[in-house]
Amino acid sequence: MRLYSENYSPFSAPVRIAIYAKALDIEIVAPPGGLRSAQYHVINPLGTIPCLMLDDGTRLPESSAIMEYLEEKFPSPRLLPVSPEARAQVRLVQRIGELHITTQTVELAQLPDAGARDETAANHLTKIVRGLAALQNILSGDDFAVGPHLTLADCQLAPALFRVPRAVGAFMNRDLIGAYPKVAQYIETSRRHTAVARVLDEMSAALR
Repeated sequence: MRLYSENYSPFSAPVRIAIYAKALDIEIVAPPGGLRSAQYHVINPLGTIPCLMLDDGTRLPESSAIMEYLEEKFPSPRLLPVSPEARAQVRLVQRIGELHITTQTVELAQLPDAGARDETAANHLTKIVRGLAALQNILSGDDFAVGPHLTLADCQLAPALFRVPRAVGAFMNRDLIGAYPKVAQYIETSRRHTAVARVLDEMSAALR
């Protein structure tokens, strides 16, 4: 199998954490010709990363779909809990990380004037704050988002939170993460996992 990915991409990062955590033999490469190239659009007509090329030639885009596939195909080590309740909590945290954190930080970074404090930026910042407030209430308080072990929730959430200081720094002069102690603690403890640390280091190097 082959994963098309870029180290800077917050959408690719969750999949790489899952791959590293499971120690999977999956080739990770950049989109041939670049993300917008005709060559890559033949591989993935959506023109997005990540995209997993299966051994039979099937193309599987979208990080959540890829992670669910990898969890079912390679169930050890387990990245989804056993009970339906715990699984639901994992998927809830995944959605908060994706919709309220990752998507909003990406949208902020794409605003034409990073210094503008307009309504668009305010809307994105409000969604980030709501996401952080929700996480403050639902994070387990253990090393990871939904208990003492790494799950798909952490694959999504850790790289999402990594982007927050950089994304909001142009719009507010305050430590947004520091306002949510449980979130700040989670950022520190989740990075102790080697797969999380590896991907965050890759993202940091790519964004320099």
